[in-house]
Amino acid sequence: MSSPSRLRVLFVIGTMGGGGAERQVVEILKRIDRARFEPLLYLAMKQGELLGEVPADVPVFAFWDGSPESPTRKCFRRLRLTRILRYFHLARILHLQQIDVVYDRTYLATLDAAGGCLLRPTPRISCCVVDPEPELKLHARLSVAMSWWFARRAYRSAKVVLANSDGLRKRVIEYFRLPPEHVKVFYNLLTSFRRLDATELDQQPEAQSAVKGPADAVEPQTATATSFLIVTAGRLHAQKGHRFLLEAVDELVHRRGRSLSLVILGQGEAESELREFVRTHQLESQVTLAGFVADPREWYRRANLFVLSSLYEGMPNALIEAVACGLPVVSTDCPSGPSEILEGGRCGRLVPPGDALALADGIADAMDHSDEGRALALVAQKRVEDLFDPDVGIHRLEVLLDQIVGREAAKPDNESPGLSVIE
Repeated sequence: MSSPSRLRVLFVIGTMGGGGAERQVVEILKRIDRARFEPLLYLAMKQGELLGEVPADVPVFAFWDGSPESPTRKCFRRLRLTRILRYFHLARILHLQQIDVVYDRTYLATLDAAGGCLLRPTPRISCCVVDPEPELKLHARLSVAMSWWFARRAYRSAKVVLANSDGLRKRVIEYFRLPPEHVKVFYNLLTSFRRLDATELDQQPEAQSAVKGPADAVEPQTATATSFLIVTAGRLHAQKGHRFLLEAVDELVHRRGRSLSLVILGQGEAESELREFVRTHQLESQVTLAGFVADPREWYRRANLFVLSSLYEGMPNALIEAVACGLPVVSTDCPSGPSEILEGGRCGRLVPPGDALALADGIADAMDHSDEGRALALVAQKRVEDLFDPDVGIHRLEVLLDQIVGREAAKPDNESPGLSVIE
């Protein structure tokens, strides 16, 4: 250990893109106690919308920072062996920076961290934030069986694996055949969102909606709904189920005669497919693709409803943030996360994933029973503030980091026992 007073913690993630995992890393970097911890950040690629939000006192290291590749790197990339180079590069950073403990988040970051920590032994916390099976199949370079074997070893080599929901914890244990005591539930931190009061939530949008690209800098006041505004947020990826949400909007608008608008916040590889759907189904007047939005609170202030259409999740930050803002929600009951957030549907509507008609029915019900939706939203808001309290969450993480290296954890005077995640 480099210092008895300050642990050097290296946070490992692929990029600083605008996803939930990246937002969580930024939140931890901002909140972790600088008197006891010295945070550093390691990226596979130094890029992403949230890069500018990394605190100024956090050193950032990257395998690739945009500079021209060396002949060696080009050769390894052509041979599809770049990950091996990343192992050695990360191990070198671990050595030069005298890292005491590593915290990796997302599947690919876990593979990199496991390789680097094998070469330069360093205790490690690994976070699993989404169902591992589709992620593994998506990124498998060899056979799925071989990729599963490497991923299982990566998770087993961590001191502890953190899953951000109870459902995901069970899934990780089952899929990778891990000892139950090796995987702990560690909820996401509620990011820096403030509560929106009833007056703000009652304000309605005032103009027309149009499909625009991220470069158009769509603003809430210029892309608003006819009478009922729905907002969703998340990476434009098949996992998020945006196609089913667009099918639901098509059903509501063209077959049920509903007057509504949908704003999709986010960007990603599915954008062109979604735009084509909007065009071919004549939804240009109802749907806005607003691109990446760093702070969606202004959209939430104007919205009547938030919809999560995901096919699978770990613990969806976008849903947590919308609920924290007091917005009524309709969510798919996907594995996992939404049911835990909404207490099995007792404080928010849940519908089956991958079912556009069920999603349309849920939205229609929310439109017809808005008073009930707002009452449920107040209950859900209080639940989210308690479950994802960032002060409690960051202290639990600090306790865990201390335990990983065998250092006695600091406890505030009013702290109750039982916050440790390693029993």
